[in-house]
Amino acid sequence: MTRTRTRVAFATPGALDGGGIGRMTDYIVDQLHTRGRRTGSGPDTVVLDTRGRGSVFLSPFYLAAALVRLLRMQAQGEVDAVHINVSERASFLRKAAIQAAAGVFGTPTVVHLHGASFVDYFRGGPFARVISRWLFRRCSRAIVLGHSWRDFLVEEVGIDPGKVDVLYNAVPDFAGPDIERTPPPAGEPVRLLVLAHLSERKGIGTLLQACALLRERGFAFRLTLGGNGEVDNYRRMAGELGIGDACGFLGWVTREQAHELIRSHHVLLLPSTHEGLPMVILEALCARLPVITTPVGSIPEVLDHRETALIVPVGEREGLADAVQALASDPDLYRAVGEAGRRLFEEQFNIEGYCERLCAVYDALGRPGPRRPRRIPDGEPAPVLADSRPPAEASLPRVGRR
Repeated sequence: MTRTRTRVAFATPGALDGGGIGRMTDYIVDQLHTRGRRTGSGPDTVVLDTRGRGSVFLSPFYLAAALVRLLRMQAQGEVDAVHINVSERASFLRKAAIQAAAGVFGTPTVVHLHGASFVDYFRGGPFARVISRWLFRRCSRAIVLGHSWRDFLVEEVGIDPGKVDVLYNAVPDFAGPDIERTPPPAGEPVRLLVLAHLSERKGIGTLLQACALLRERGFAFRLTLGGNGEVDNYRRMAGELGIGDACGFLGWVTREQAHELIRSHHVLLLPSTHEGLPMVILEALCARLPVITTPVGSIPEVLDHRETALIVPVGEREGLADAVQALASDPDLYRAVGEAGRRLFEEQFNIEGYCERLCAVYDALGRPGPRRPRRIPDGEPAPVLADSRPPAEASLPRVGRR
């Protein structure tokens, strides 16, 4: 039987376990599945792992397997669009191969830019500029995480503005509207949370130095760090700073574990040097968990200082320590930030609304249904591509300070 619903192949590093990109893909796939089961509309999905979670030396084998599977599915008329998630550096080489494979059969593609350091990568040399321009010019549509990224693609990369859509990341409402969040009890250690790939790009060194400063001030805290990366190095650094006894390093955590940690801690910390739009911040907003972060990537587009988060300069341990103490010592501020964050989540970052806008992007690629069905009844024409102009509802309005 001929399929009646579009099928989208997601090319994603590490599949559904590949860090923030994998988590975002997981949320999208879950929501599209729920939507299809409930309404019978929207695309089916398949996920192609283009990188794997293990050694980088294994990534060519994952990529080869993904390419073979994609080519086979296209040859059999089993995929109608390819959603290509890309960050920077080697990711562009892998995703260029996926774009080339899609081009063999003329399958429309959506390139979704997640790379926090894409600007630095693009400006880093001629090869990066060539491969980036090739990928974005060959794709059918591009999705970016904020208006600053769209401006960069249009003005410096040279991409047609009509094919670039702004879609801020989104998460499911795992906490619910009735979740309660109480300020840290006076005299008890404040439970601080980090959920990230532990690295200097995430500001972990600055964070540990800020925690050492808090201890010098006599401020009681307990820091939980969930995520892989340079775990041993930062555990050693915490010991050298004299705060090892107050730090718990969990390593990789699942989505469910991350949600439970968000529910059980008092403050989320993410003092990054570069970002896109971190999933963990949106999850914290969902659960009324106050956030302390830095004005990088799309964060200053969507968060306001002392309204929906506390925003501190990059690399300033004193500012980070001061922000933690401000939240802990002011219950009114603590509650106000958490409540405003929850309202912002409901307005802008719920996965249900996100997938409605994403489906509008897919609809702009072509009519629903297979582009090359296995069986076409005699006399019935094959499906043709629809008008590819961008849907007006695909781009979100700007939020946050101007």
